Amino acid sequence: MFATVSRSYQIFRQSLGVLRQDKEILIFPVLSGIATLLAFGGLVFCGVVTGFFSRLLSAGDRSLEGNLLGYGALFVWYFVSWFIVLFFNVGVVQCARIRLEGGDPTAADGFAAARANLGRIVVWALISATVGLILRLVAERLKIVGRIITYFLGAAWSIATYFIVPVMIFEKRDVRQSLTESIALIRKTWGEALVAAGGVGLFITLLAVAALPLPLVLLFVSPVAAAIGLGIVGFYWIGLAVLSSALTGVFRTSLYLYAREGRVPPGIGPEYIQNAFASKPGRGVLRTA
Repeated sequence: MFATVSRSYQIFRQSLGVLRQDKEILIFPVLSGIATLLAFGGLVFCGVVTGFFSRLLSAGDRSLEGNLLGYGALFVWYFVSWFIVLFFNVGVVQCARIRLEGGDPTAADGFAAARANLGRIVVWALISATVGLILRLVAERLKIVGRIITYFLGAAWSIATYFIVPVMIFEKRDVRQSLTESIALIRKTWGEALVAAGGVGLFITLLAVAALPLPLVLLFVSPVAAAIGLGIVGFYWIGLAVLSSALTGVFRTSLYLYAREGRVPPGIGPEYIQNAFASKPGRGVLRTA
């Protein structure tokens, strides 16, 4: 347990060290969050103005029309949210690679990469939305068993697509080829070890949990103080979410460069990259440059 926390902290610290050199990378997760909120508000507004929600309620969630309308709206939301996330993730990954290869990226580099890969982003957003909707259907139809199935299928899908963004934008492959290559990169190593070494996520979670006592402690002062504390924690968690997204992009890009090119990018300790890839028995170990 302590070894895992220690490794997580080191991965967090080293990724943060890379991010400090290019703080403009943070603009991408910030804009992603803002765009997602605006998109959600826009879709809700359109649903109200066009009478879509009224029609959905009158149809009922158990009728064929209600199901079609409901799942159709859900698919649209999945697609829009995935498109936004992918668009800005491309910016993070592009800037991270430039920095890891010794360059000095700007936000314009990230936006240029996102625009250049717009077609791939749209296609992958459609596929991701479809997979998300299928998993939702399975979970709803099969109840508890469905939730268990979708949990494992969702985890497997996340592992299989771990490298799909860097493969798409750096190797200029189509979506099918990118998925194949992402799976191939994972197959070189133990995917379970990759997930277990998700240091950034674990350490961010620990930082988030550490803030929970604040509003509880302030509750002994006054309800107003507790409400203020809760607001502070909320903003703190938003900041952590932005930081987590940027750091995850940095470390994922580092893993991609190591898995594809067999070298550890500057600024990232080789032991932490290699710990994320436990070599399968009988296979050679990826080497550092």
